[in-house]
Amino acid sequence: MRVAVVLAVVAALAVGLFVGSRYPAQPATPAANGAQQSTTSTTSTTSTSSTGIPASATEATIEYVYDGDTLFLTDGRKVRLLGINTPEIGDNPECWGDEATALLRQLLPEGTHVWVLPDIDPLDKYGRSLLFIYRDDATNINLELLRQGAAEVEMYAPNLLYQQDVEQAEAQARAANVGMWASC
Repeated sequence: MRVAVVLAVVAALAVGLFVGSRYPAQPATPAANGAQQSTTSTTSTTSTSSTGIPASATEATIEYVYDGDTLFLTDGRKVRLLGINTPEIGDNPECWGDEATALLRQLLPEGTHVWVLPDIDPLDKYGRSLLFIYRDDATNINLELLRQGAAEVEMYAPNLLYQQDVEQAEAQARAANVGMWASC
């Protein structure tokens, strides 16, 4: 039994290394939007500047936060945060949806200067920009929502940038029983 577990771990690591080398973390040209959920872990190799913000990130400004994982930028882009999903609000509200929205609005008030980073597929099937968002203090907002228990992991190939970080942040929030993990 232990040999099988060790072999499975080694195989998963080998696949992760292969995928990580085959699909670089730097944004590439758009490909067809994949609908497969990822089960393979990859490691990020995105270089960061001296500020902790990825070197390939570009500047933007927050116009409005719609809900816990969707917002608008002043340049007209509608954004869906990469790697996460928050509970719904509106007609079919879910537990912790209002709190997730309030947290994102607190983290990114209107007019906030941010840095945005796409992955392989820059748009989802609804035309929303798929992005990781950083504040000027280098806080990765996507990861912060996970750390505070306001989101859960939702990743789809080929957009697997920061997959290990995303999964680790959710696992830590669950273990600490914070946010929705304590209430829902």
